[in-house]
Amino acid sequence: MLDTHEQAYGLRALYRDPLFDRTLAELRSHGGYAAVAADKAEEFIGILTGKNPAEGRARFRFTRKGEYRIKNCRKVDLGCGYRIVCIQKDQRLVLLYLGTHDDCFRWIERHRTAEYDLDSVSESAWIEIGGAHPVERTSCGLICEEDRFAEEYEASVMGQLDDAALRKVFSGLIERR
Repeated sequence: MLDTHEQAYGLRALYRDPLFDRTLAELRSHGGYAAVAADKAEEFIGILTGKNPAEGRARFRFTRKGEYRIKNCRKVDLGCGYRIVCIQKDQRLVLLYLGTHDDCFRWIERHRTAEYDLDSVSESAWIEIGGAHPVERTSCGLICEEDRFAEEYEASVMGQLDDAALRKVFSGLIERR
């Protein structure tokens, strides 16, 4: 029988970037859904590190399409419109940013050409995750070209829209609170 960690994404080490911890604290201080998302992020980390029970693992998933704009980037869907942006390379996961879907989209867009140097992180900063086996890449885990083109098209359309245009289109929703 596989243990919790072997089932949990095939990882051996986890690193929390200081920006991730800042955004986590900000969300927690905002209250409401943001605080719930912060709690869910901590629960996700607890599942990976073995502090929370494995039953909760089904509540979290990496987004289906992955993220092609930053090399090795993945997003974790926390629900309620919140995501964790992370980088997974080999069997190491770096938690980079936490925010709403739109915030994460903008953050990724601003860091589109960035590459995270996992070797620059000191060994003592990594949180060990025991018992994981190497992650096997299957055809399900690969981004097909059709999905990639759809995401590129969506990104180009979103790049043409600014906040003023969105407010004009959706003005009835904003003003009728």
